Amino acid sequence: MHHPSATQVSVMDIFFPGSTGAMAALNQLLNGTLDSFAMTLCVCGLLIVGGKFICNTVGGFVDAYLTSRTDVHDPDEMYDMLEYWVSSQDFAKMARSSLASVDSRRGRALLHPDYDTTTKKPLRFTPWRERLYFWHKGHLFSLQCTQNEVALFPRKTMTVSCVGGSSQVLRNLMGECRLEYLKISENKTSIFEHHNNGWKRTMTRQIRPIQTVIMKEELKQTLLDDIRAFLDPNSHTWYADRGMPYRRGYLLYGRPGTGKSSFSMSVAGCFGLDIYVVSLADINDMRLSALFADLPQRCVVLLEDVDAVGTTRARDADNDKSDLGTDISQSSPKPHGPLSLSGLLNVLDGVASQDGRVLIMTTNHIEHLDDALIRPGRVDKKIEFGLADAEVIRKLFCTVFEYSEKEMPDAKTRDKNNAGGLAIERLDRCGRMVAQNQKG
Repeated sequence: MHHPSATQVSVMDIFFPGSTGAMAALNQLLNGTLDSFAMTLCVCGLLIVGGKFICNTVGGFVDAYLTSRTDVHDPDEMYDMLEYWVSSQDFAKMARSSLASVDSRRGRALLHPDYDTTTKKPLRFTPWRERLYFWHKGHLFSLQCTQNEVALFPRKTMTVSCVGGSSQVLRNLMGECRLEYLKISENKTSIFEHHNNGWKRTMTRQIRPIQTVIMKEELKQTLLDDIRAFLDPNSHTWYADRGMPYRRGYLLYGRPGTGKSSFSMSVAGCFGLDIYVVSLADINDMRLSALFADLPQRCVVLLEDVDAVGTTRARDADNDKSDLGTDISQSSPKPHGPLSLSGLLNVLDGVASQDGRVLIMTTNHIEHLDDALIRPGRVDKKIEFGLADAEVIRKLFCTVFEYSEKEMPDAKTRDKNNAGGLAIERLDRCGRMVAQNQKG
């Protein structure tokens, strides 16, 4: 015989698994046919299920209408700022789930609060996966770190939420993270390299004083004055009023080891700029264009050894009868192939070229470069770094061997201005020590 109620219960069990047994137990509970132990279990189960349902409902309502949220993705520099701030807080040390890493070669490890330079390959721990709750300045926040494994390039994400607060509270927290990060980054130069389709900070170095770059003093001061004038806040208005692109380009050429890269690093530190290094050997036109579009307004862009890739002379000068013919290579750019000359020229002074950046290109063979690459407008100044002359050699010698203020043995009896004499004396002492070691 067919029972409609049985059919109804079985259908409910399809859409709500386990509902048949629950309904039967509920009927027995309401009819009072269960013993005390079974009744206690049923009541506890109902309380647990009901409590979970209520918590999920209330939590969903709070997340949807009473919570502000901010997502921060790696490799954006804001991720480093937030990660440093979180790692310096006490609640991060209480996390039950953490990500351990040995990251001494990367810039973010050098700025990590627990990083120890005296320990070989020190460990660092950051919260991971688990959702953490913490109080900060009277507001309740939650933090969760995740990683997207589905995408072609997996990236980490930090999600910060503020319960019962406006979005301004989160902005204030991000601003606090930024200020603390900038404070520990003082007297340091951040080096960025291209990673996937964006920039990633790969190294942080102490600022190298410009006076430690030994070269002809007149040439050094000329370059520094030119860069200083370009970075002056009034210069932007001057360029804009005249309809000129606010960019500056320099070509440093000369023999290997003459100080081209060292000068570029020191210039970035001298003016408090980050340096963005582009390796032209493993990049194509599309990626280079995307990278230049993501550059900040004030930075140093370093293109090293531009003569080592496809930017050398490939055309007859007789074909350069127009600016268009000069700027566009005969070969069409390949979107997935090596970098073409036309692709490089377009990012240097094309329509989408970024303003405010200082471009420094280095080469060992200026005669190999295409004329279109180094024409005025793309390269404003060409500076030759020649071999050291007698004056440069003397300065190098004194820089290495002269006594510093801390090393001065007797300030009353020694002439501090006699740098050369102190250097010679120190060199003589080193020579005697070497001779004694050889005899021993």
